[in-house]
Amino acid sequence: MASKIPNLPHATKWLLRPSTIAAFKPAFSPAVPKSYLHQQGPSRSAVVHEQALPQTQPQVPPVFTQPRTQSPSKQAVGLDDAANLDAIISQMPLVQSLRQSRQSYKESRPHLAIPPAIRQHHFVGGSLAGTGKLALAPYMWTSSKKTKTESGKTVNASSVVSVFHIGRDLCGHPGFVHGGLLSVLFDEVFARCVSAAFPSGLGMTANLNVDFRKPALPDRIYVLRAETTKVEGRKAWVEGKMSYLPLSLPALFDAQSFVSDVELLSEDNEGAVMVSEARALFVEPKFADSMVSVYRT
Repeated sequence: MASKIPNLPHATKWLLRPSTIAAFKPAFSPAVPKSYLHQQGPSRSAVVHEQALPQTQPQVPPVFTQPRTQSPSKQAVGLDDAANLDAIISQMPLVQSLRQSRQSYKESRPHLAIPPAIRQHHFVGGSLAGTGKLALAPYMWTSSKKTKTESGKTVNASSVVSVFHIGRDLCGHPGFVHGGLLSVLFDEVFARCVSAAFPSGLGMTANLNVDFRKPALPDRIYVLRAETTKVEGRKAWVEGKMSYLPLSLPALFDAQSFVSDVELLSEDNEGAVMVSEARALFVEPKFADSMVSVYRT
């Protein structure tokens, strides 16, 4: 080919020689799969990480499932099963107390109230929902009260108690829940808490500070308590803390009795651990009227 094109530079003629092309052909031959470099086997770090993680659970669409209404048969409690988790949470002394004080606390499942078309794009209600993650839509109990500001204006302040389960697929280091998830859950519950302080029911995070006290463990039931501490016009300050209960859910229970020791579902148990505290400032946006109201249910 090079001999038929006499005006080409000498270097180009050398590259076009049949013998030179043949020398490069094995490296670019179609017979060599493009994924060749990815078939050299997993790296050592990947193997170690895989061995450290628990066995993976079957994947399900990232949406919350409603608890089954029929009475459960005698079986072992399935990890991340929404119906069994709901039944276990119902046995918590805290939850029973909150449900008895209906005049003081209003029970809700805010994420289930979000329209499906919006929920699928919602971070907590959609992306983080599912088996191994947040299998059960978080419960929230809200109490509102009117307080007076320093200027004498009456505003609505509120407190929220949220109960939820964190699965094993939301870890940072294997065996420990990712700290970023705890920050997200604080932000979620705080937004719900301050919604009563604003006429529009909408507040956006201006500042969020989280102090991590102890490592958070997966496969546990968590309690997050939040309270509005100050309200000034379009600003609201909120504080809270998060703890997990001693009960480790991979253990097997009789589904008819669920938990033999109810003390494992109590925040007062010595095995309960406060993992983090947080405080935040929320601001009601000036364009709140043009926003979709997500937390007002």
